[in-house]
Amino acid sequence: MNGHAFHPGHDEWHGQTVVVHTKGALTVAGRWDSVAGGQVRMMDVSVHDTSTAGEPREAWIGRMKTYGIPVAHRTFTVPFAEVDSVVRLRDA
Repeated sequence: MNGHAFHPGHDEWHGQTVVVHTKGALTVAGRWDSVAGGQVRMMDVSVHDTSTAGEPREAWIGRMKTYGIPVAHRTFTVPFAEVDSVVRLRDA
């Protein structure tokens, strides 16, 4: 159901496992929590940095889809202005 928030008072992405593509080198996979103060707050996150990663981003996402997200950060924030796109992990 479009526009339906999982919890009242939260946005439609709240609680969903997503991949956030930034306008820079970072791609973040984890559970979307909220947007506040110009920051996207995510939980149980793994981060891919194309400037230092040893594997292509697409392979990294494929591994997340197959084996789950190895949690490197319990909480992680991304400036909302840096978000290029958001997609559910299962659809990535």
